Amino acid sequence: MKPIDYLYFNIYNHFYQRSYTREFYARIQAMYLFSFSIGGWILFFEATYLRTIRHSWFSSKPGATIFAATVYLLSAIILNHIFIVNERDRLIYGKYEEKWDRNPKKKRDFMISVFVLIVPYLFLVTLAKFFPRHL
Repeated sequence: MKPIDYLYFNIYNHFYQRSYTREFYARIQAMYLFSFSIGGWILFFEATYLRTIRHSWFSSKPGATIFAATVYLLSAIILNHIFIVNERDRLIYGKYEEKWDRNPKKKRDFMISVFVLIVPYLFLVTLAKFFPRHL
């Protein structure tokens, strides 16, 4: 769980540093961006499973849209409960804040975190390009 905690810390710290007066907004922004990424990973694994193993896809675009919206909403609700309601984000921030000040590779760690958040969507685009829906 530590790499995920550190990933979340990098995103939370970025938003926290950008908005000194509104800590709550930084918490919400980090949590929703993280849930957007988790939803992307779930959709990527689901798309990989459907296209490579089952060789099928959703029968309609509205069905796929409803499924994706459900995944995003459920991930946002679950992560809101974990990070905001249970204040896990503050524990993570307190745990890594002191180490962050001494870290000489801050920018690299942040860029890795951003890359991990973006990667599922890059994979989804390449999956759609190399395994088109209709052959």
